[in-house]
Amino acid sequence: MINKFSVRSKNHHKFIKVVQLRKKGFSYSEIRKEVVVAKSTINNWITLAGLNLSPKHLNIQTIKKLQNYKSGILASIITRKNKSDKEIQNTVQMHKHYFNDPFYNYGIALYEAEGSKGSTCKFSNSDYRLIIIFIKFLEKYFQVNKFQNLKYELFIHKSRKADFNKIISFWTTKLEILPKNIKVYWKQNIITNRRKNPDYVGQLMVRTIRIPILSRKILTISDIILKKYLRNIGGSSNGRT
Repeated sequence: MINKFSVRSKNHHKFIKVVQLRKKGFSYSEIRKEVVVAKSTINNWITLAGLNLSPKHLNIQTIKKLQNYKSGILASIITRKNKSDKEIQNTVQMHKHYFNDPFYNYGIALYEAEGSKGSTCKFSNSDYRLIIIFIKFLEKYFQVNKFQNLKYELFIHKSRKADFNKIISFWTTKLEILPKNIKVYWKQNIITNRRKNPDYVGQLMVRTIRIPILSRKILTISDIILKKYLRNIGGSSNGRT
């Protein structure tokens, strides 16, 4: 049982320290790091001291918790970035022997020209040949499975709904996938005096899933290859901004 006598006779210096830390807005966990006593003892001592946190001290605790939370998030971001950077550099080293491979260079150039520059690897085009080549590129050099690691999204202007079955049949035949594998989006923009085009098949986008930072890997490699070509032709070798 904690009482005034036991505090004075046994742990007076610890009692004083606990009270001082609590007045500074320290939480129980933070106090225990400074004073080695049980949490229940801290609670009893604070109650014995008649110490209730003022709004000021409560605000101090809130600010400290927020700072610790932000620090934790920042540390996590830095850790993830360092891990990603290391993985990208490992990929670069593993792929160096492909840098003179024409098909590899063609796939890199395709992505540089038509691919997404964001965090997700996405490539879109209305030319089925370029879509097929890019898929083959991913399969050969990045071990992408066209059925497990790719999503297919087709954008069709709503004025061509009458051609829907023909368009779907075109893409499924060319890519050798099932209609259920293609998610369709109808473009709503208004076009006046649109000419009829019998070869219209919309625009298809392939998007990778379950393959983190693939876009960053490809773009990093693209920068390296571009610098090599620019040096050879005497152009500027400044990297991606």
